Amino acid sequence: MRTIQFEDLATSTLTQLVSRKESFEVIGLRGNFMASVRTIEKKIEAQGLKCRVSSDMKGTMAQAGAVGVLAGAISLGTLPLVALTAAGIAAHKLATYDPDYEIVKDYVNMKITAKYAK
Repeated sequence: MRTIQFEDLATSTLTQLVSRKESFEVIGLRGNFMASVRTIEKKIEAQGLKCRVSSDMKGTMAQAGAVGVLAGAISLGTLPLVALTAAGIAAHKLATYDPDYEIVKDYVNMKITAKYAK
């Protein structure tokens, strides 16, 4: 997997990676997650490919200790909220069924990974 810098998103490097269907990760984002994801999405879709965007929640939850918070919330009766969230995630996965690229935002490690999935 090739690693590129945030600045490379504005060059032909991104277009070349997508046209060669290579997996890559973007570092050096400095808080530019959403703009970077939109740029990557546009380049992928311009090539006639599909993509799915998600967040690395496992890393985030482990870092924040959210597993304990989630367990506590469930015990307080917010199970319907958890069920609705799970339904939303399932609907998103169906809407982006069989993507060419999976784009994962990793807030903990400050990077975006675009993995060619086919």
